Amino acid sequence: MLRYFLKRARLGCTLLGGRPAITYSAYRTASTAIHHAIRSAGVGVALKAHMLAPENLVPRVRERHRFSDAEANLPRSCHVGDWAVRLGIIEPRREADFVVSIRDPWSVAHSIFVLSAARLEPTIAALATAGDAVSRTRAVDLAERLVFGAFPRELMSRWIRDDLAPALAWDPLAVAFDADAGVGAYEVGPWRVQLMRADISDERKSESLRRFLGRPSIEVTRKNGALGFAAANDALGAIGREAIARRPDAVRELIEDATCAHFWTPAAREALWRRWTEPDER
Repeated sequence: MLRYFLKRARLGCTLLGGRPAITYSAYRTASTAIHHAIRSAGVGVALKAHMLAPENLVPRVRERHRFSDAEANLPRSCHVGDWAVRLGIIEPRREADFVVSIRDPWSVAHSIFVLSAARLEPTIAALATAGDAVSRTRAVDLAERLVFGAFPRELMSRWIRDDLAPALAWDPLAVAFDADAGVGAYEVGPWRVQLMRADISDERKSESLRRFLGRPSIEVTRKNGALGFAAANDALGAIGREAIARRPDAVRELIEDATCAHFWTPAAREALWRRWTEPDER
């Protein structure tokens, strides 16, 4: 399969029509909808990648047991698409278009919590769905220990610093970004890069992608919303939000980090803080 994707990436400009289009993002950033929209629009080569910096890639795809490395800032990746883009586009510096999805760091952290909480704390789902106050408090206590312990709550910020920047040898924080529009396009060596905030509307995403890729038929529609979620998704989501709201200073610190402040206006960051600390704002 890796050979197939490499062949597509390498021959895309001549045999499959047009420049390769890469949807490149951290996990849980609504990138699946973007990728499907690009692929459905008839782009010759449409690939999806999460990790492209060499230090974040597992040396051999079959080493899946090394996907998570406690010593690393980011999870280790063995996705075939990552290797196809790394070897077929980045290392030979082939022309391509990259669409990068940026999501607010607490939405990413919360989404990962919902996906992984039951695996990390086997009792939390039962406590979250028990329906009594004592069980709920215990579930929130467990969630707080998870989220504010070794949990990768800074994944979005780390990904920008430790994968996007080194992979493309480009610092997105060193260039201007229109935080009001939520979209920016750049020339980075042989590549064009469009940064796009995940919280802008699907209509704006569609319009921006049509202009950027020159494909008038692109239409972004939500995908992947419940992929991998257990039946306790809603209950775990509520427990996770309550746990995050217990630490308003920590919420503020991550929202005011440079990797978030660059892409959201002060007013938007204040709204994010209220969303994650004040129940009425959710």
